[in-house]
Amino acid sequence: MKTLESRLEKRVGSIFIHVSDMKRAVEWYSRVFDLPYNDDYIEGRLSTIYNLPFKGTGVLLDSNHGAAPSPQPIMFFKTDDIWHTLQFLKKSGITVHKEILEDNIVIIEDPDGNRLTAIQM
Repeated sequence: MKTLESRLEKRVGSIFIHVSDMKRAVEWYSRVFDLPYNDDYIEGRLSTIYNLPFKGTGVLLDSNHGAAPSPQPIMFFKTDDIWHTLQFLKKSGITVHKEILEDNIVIIEDPDGNRLTAIQM
């Protein structure tokens, strides 16, 4: 008898971040990651899913569900300078939840309370 093998790829395709207000979320993520802001897409027929133009694994904002935010960080992003990143976030009015600078970690919150981590590696 032949056994079945998994056909799942060993990589993440995309990650969903559940948001309650798509326009506010797109503005926030565009500001934090210095991304182009595409207001036309938000107002269009596909306004419940927004694909953030990241390299590698996709990050999708999803307003289809009323999921509660996670009290733990849902993902992390690399930075080459945690101090510069922290100053940029504060100057941009981003909520900094926690600074663990001895470990080169900063945890921020999006407008829905989803927590993201910046790590200098």
